[in-house]
Amino acid sequence: MTLRSPAVSSVLIVGGRHPSAARAARRAGLHVHYLGVRDRAPGWLDAEADAVTLVDTGDAESVITAALAVHAERPFGVAITVSDLYIEAVAVVNERLGLLANTTWTTRAVHDKAVMRDVLRDSRTVPVAAARVTTADQARQFAAGSGYPFILKPVDGTGSRGVTLVPDEESLDAALAHTVEADPGPWIAEEYLEGPEFSVETFSCAGEHHLLAVTEKFKGANFVETGHLVPARLSPETVRAMAAEVTACLDAVDVKEGPGHTELVLTDRGPRVVETHVRPGGDGIVELVRLATGVDVQQLTFDWLAGRPLDLNLPRDTSGAAATWFLTPPPGRVTDLGGVQEALSEEGVTEAYLTAAQGDVIEELRSSADRAGAVIAVGDTPDAALHRARRAVGRLKVLTSQTSLAP
Repeated sequence: MTLRSPAVSSVLIVGGRHPSAARAARRAGLHVHYLGVRDRAPGWLDAEADAVTLVDTGDAESVITAALAVHAERPFGVAITVSDLYIEAVAVVNERLGLLANTTWTTRAVHDKAVMRDVLRDSRTVPVAAARVTTADQARQFAAGSGYPFILKPVDGTGSRGVTLVPDEESLDAALAHTVEADPGPWIAEEYLEGPEFSVETFSCAGEHHLLAVTEKFKGANFVETGHLVPARLSPETVRAMAAEVTACLDAVDVKEGPGHTELVLTDRGPRVVETHVRPGGDGIVELVRLATGVDVQQLTFDWLAGRPLDLNLPRDTSGAAATWFLTPPPGRVTDLGGVQEALSEEGVTEAYLTAAQGDVIEELRSSADRAGAVIAVGDTPDAALHRARRAVGRLKVLTSQTSLAP
């Protein structure tokens, strides 16, 4: 059994639109203080949070100042977030207050993909060629040394935003324009890793990293994820190789505790790290892991913080599987939508929803925000769960029209 020392009795949860973290914290017996932006405040706060502080802007300094003021009035044991927007600010708060948590160095190394590559270059992970770039000339210099194709993306991007494949020199200017449109920079140029993509879901306790699941990923246009499957359809040997590479990565960036989500490509030379995060996986992966293995990553996090004993070395029940598939309608203005109840009636479906509304404009698929809905389905095998999710998403309806975009 592993115990956290010191345990905490209260947490400051920064940001987040879903109540799952607050609910898990309260189930663990913790006092929950929520800190967020006023105009993004979710509707569940009165029911799920013991105390609430709202600020006008979500910039790092505003969040840090507000968190320190909260602690001065009613001290909390640790600040935590599941949002990439606040991970570095939360680390600053914990460090200034002397609270046990992943350090600001770790969060910076994780959040800035160029810094991560610099750190991993001297680690036990297999190196991937990469360089921070701020101009087209620097991108050309990288290509001159590493060759084409390569990937160009923002150093702190999320949701596949601005990720661009540069196949050759003739494509560089257009690729750079695509990435600049998504983010003004700086960016990272890195070796193109060819092969299927996966993510490894982990939980770390006192610097020891435990494998929870491996997620198989499916990609659409512009590297946007269109589906996930747990467990991934991999041999035990490949899973062990992935776990070893992820462990080396987490050691290199000095992750001490909490959930981790590390993305990899399985190349013909073995697994290679794409990026890592000190938070649970998004896109419903937390729910897929819970359905497929029985492990609730959110509950695990707050049980650990509360000092409850954890045994993460027991074999997991992986007799089942879970998959999610996203709806990606053609670009245009939404003219009709529905089908949620029809999708929910399909065998094995546990969740179905639409994120688009009548009159919305669906953009070309360039980031996760351009998807219009999703389903989650379970099955006795990975293939069965995946088949059910893909079949059920076909019951969702989001019709779009280009002509309705005209003024």
